[in-house]
Amino acid sequence: MYQRLLLLFAVSLTIFTGCSIQLIAPYDADTQRTTFECAKLVDHFYGKLLETNEQNRQYAKFADQYVAIESELNALVLRNKVRKLNTYSVDITRQILTFWQKYKARHKKDDTYSTGNAELERDRFARLFAYAVRAEDAKKP
Repeated sequence: MYQRLLLLFAVSLTIFTGCSIQLIAPYDADTQRTTFECAKLVDHFYGKLLETNEQNRQYAKFADQYVAIESELNALVLRNKVRKLNTYSVDITRQILTFWQKYKARHKKDDTYSTGNAELERDRFARLFAYAVRAEDAKKP
């Protein structure tokens, strides 16, 4: 009899306290802020690139910016990786980093950056960062 009452109490406590299972990482305002900051750095990079005459877009003129931005993107990927249950955000930020490295390598190899590619890739990064921000925003309670 005592065991049944104890079991009934435990079940009631579980039901009324809203027991829940967490399937995604909790919302992190700092990660969202950092994502916006990285987006701003990338957008600024492409803005400066597009303001530079296409004949003057040699890789060396942008190398320091590439390194600085890649460092920030690596930190963002790491920030997402260390949070449990955060696979989707890790995937998005890794994709951003992969594209950044791909475009950097092409710029270094070709030693120029066409306006058409710059415009398309700036838009691609804007979309990817928007996905990353929305993914973090969706974690709000």
